Amino acid sequence: MYRNNLQNTIHMDIKIILSEVSDPRRSHLQVHTLECIFGITIAAVMGGADSWYEVEDFGYSHEAFFRRHIKTYNGIPSHDTFNRVFSLISPDELERGFRKWVNSIWGKPLGTVAIDGKEICGAREELRNGCRRMLRMVSAWSCEGHVSLGQVKVSDKSNEITAIPKLLRALDMTGNVVTIDSIGCQRKIVSKIDTRKTDFVIQVKENQKGLLNSIKTMFDWLDSDTGCPFPGWLSEHVSEEKGHGRIEKRHCMVLTNRVIERIIKWEKVKSIVCIVNFRKDLNTLERSEERHYYITSIKDDAGRVAKAVREHWQVENNLHWQLDVSFDEDDTRKKGNAARNFSLITKIVLAEIKKSTRKGSIKGRRKAAGWNEEYLLELLSDL
Repeated sequence: MYRNNLQNTIHMDIKIILSEVSDPRRSHLQVHTLECIFGITIAAVMGGADSWYEVEDFGYSHEAFFRRHIKTYNGIPSHDTFNRVFSLISPDELERGFRKWVNSIWGKPLGTVAIDGKEICGAREELRNGCRRMLRMVSAWSCEGHVSLGQVKVSDKSNEITAIPKLLRALDMTGNVVTIDSIGCQRKIVSKIDTRKTDFVIQVKENQKGLLNSIKTMFDWLDSDTGCPFPGWLSEHVSEEKGHGRIEKRHCMVLTNRVIERIIKWEKVKSIVCIVNFRKDLNTLERSEERHYYITSIKDDAGRVAKAVREHWQVENNLHWQLDVSFDEDDTRKKGNAARNFSLITKIVLAEIKKSTRKGSIKGRRKAAGWNEEYLLELLSDL
């Protein structure tokens, strides 16, 4: 049962991913099909491979497995072939295929979509002046679906401020709440978000000092002895958690009014937000308090804002941290297109492993897939 499943799955679902990818090789030099190269690569990365040498070694270690389950199998490519093919493939084309694959498996995302950037420290890209710099990618993460929705490279003459709007334009965010950290607190980015279809919650820090001071001043009034000077403007939500030797209480306050819009003078900003985090250490009884500020298009709904802010950290914990710890992404030595394309492969594999009900860490489940072909078969059959 598993073998028939896998043969059809590898063949058909890799075709979904590759449907937007043109083969850059000359036809008379093609010994291995793109389907074969991608099928072996995805299975090898699932089984613990992190480099092209390891992908090749994994292929030879499971050669009978691939011969049975890949229709176009014609031997195991060399590590140079894997590297050359992924270096030639257009990352933009592969990205489009990836988004089509995500949509076919998970459907349209609903809820919070967290956007954040990450440097792949070991990966280098050549600049026009001959210098090299670390590769930086901006990713969108579906907090409900637990899957990466897409990524955009930060160009060599720019930063995340220009990359984020490109990602927003490429993805259908209708009905979602987009969350971005303080680097996305830019008028150009806010103006690009169609608030008729998509809401946003964006953190405000010192990079927008005037805006931050205005928001602080308005919430300082709430701390005065006279109480809230804005009757009917304030929406509040309080949550409390106990664990890891401490009690944490979060108080989310949302101020909404047209007067605020005129004071802030930021297009599409309807509310300002202050979230106060209170912590008490149960062992030392020490107390601490932190305040964080946000702008949002959401009106009068502190519960919805608090949920979006809380979920935003998934992009760090469930995506970036996993890529570093479970896939050793920061130690990669890949370059250029190969680094970008391999980053997308790891996101495909991470999404599939997260769906598995097997107990253990992501890294442990990768090892199990490399040792146990039945488990590898199970993961691939869920593609």
